[in-house]
Amino acid sequence: MSDLVAGFASPLREAASALRREIAEIEFTGARGGHCARTTLAVALSVIVALWLRVDAPWWAAISAFVSIQVSSPASIERGALRVAGTAIGAAIALLLSPWLIEDQVAISLALFIASTIGILGLQVSNHGYAFMLGAVTIDMVLLAALGDPTSLLEVACNRTAEVTIGTVIAVLVSLLLSPDAAKITHRTAPGWSDLLGAQWPSVQHALRAGLGVMLVPWVWNWLELPNLSQTAITVAAVMAVQAPSEDNVANREQIVLCATHRIFGCLIGGVIGLVALSLSFESFMPWLLALCAGVWIGAHVQSSTRGIGYVGTQGTVVFMMTLVQDFGPPDSILAGVERFAGITGGLLIVLVVAVLTASPSGR
Repeated sequence: MSDLVAGFASPLREAASALRREIAEIEFTGARGGHCARTTLAVALSVIVALWLRVDAPWWAAISAFVSIQVSSPASIERGALRVAGTAIGAAIALLLSPWLIEDQVAISLALFIASTIGILGLQVSNHGYAFMLGAVTIDMVLLAALGDPTSLLEVACNRTAEVTIGTVIAVLVSLLLSPDAAKITHRTAPGWSDLLGAQWPSVQHALRAGLGVMLVPWVWNWLELPNLSQTAITVAAVMAVQAPSEDNVANREQIVLCATHRIFGCLIGGVIGLVALSLSFESFMPWLLALCAGVWIGAHVQSSTRGIGYVGTQGTVVFMMTLVQDFGPPDSILAGVERFAGITGGLLIVLVVAVLTASPSGR
């Protein structure tokens, strides 16, 4: 246990130090400042449109805009297309499976395991990995929501697809109008689905660990009698955004600890800042929107860091937006933000514990 704590202490200190340097170097001009401004504009417009349309969860539109907009317009179009396609396909699959899963926690847990395993494996080995990930995320979100209220499955599936589409389309439009037009997009060469039991077995093991962690979330949540199981859905997205594992188990374990440290650190920072902002009790729209934009701009700046703490910026901004954006305007209570913050953090810890316990500490 002491070795595990020590393993987290070092990357935490390094991440905190790098974050301080990033904040001290904030600039509002140049290519990086321009990208942060475009990201903030996309998020603000997505929130405004989502609130105007009175969608169920406007924060999902904000999250989609934040993660969809890229440095260049072609990259934004490609990422946006994969995000919308993956979300729509995942929602459709969840609806098709629902007659055999509703009100059966064991069956839903198995579906969570299978969907998450395939999603993260697809992320590792497919040229369309981002669509695989979003499809699995959507299946998990819909099924987790169905555990709390089986009658909401169709509504949740349609709403999540609409919210993701709103944020993604607005991000792509902002990018088309304001982002530079790169000559080409550089893609990594995905290994494909062959030889999963051979050279790609580490990727399969990694996917199985992630699937197991997500499957256990509803059981732990119910065992502890915690509220708002559906708020843990963002955990699925967080745990799937990982680098491909190698055959070196020691390096894999260190990578798990590093990524988990950055996610939890970002989660805590974003959640605390969001809760502090909520405590200000915004009574009008513009001060609340300006506070949201300020947090998103800083988060986008940290996300684009070259010091290896991009996950901190991504996770922190996602939690900040989920905490601050509620219902149909400025929040009138801090309670919903506290519940979401607790749900996200709790889900991350569950998946982390499973990942660390099932990762072999030995070498090759």
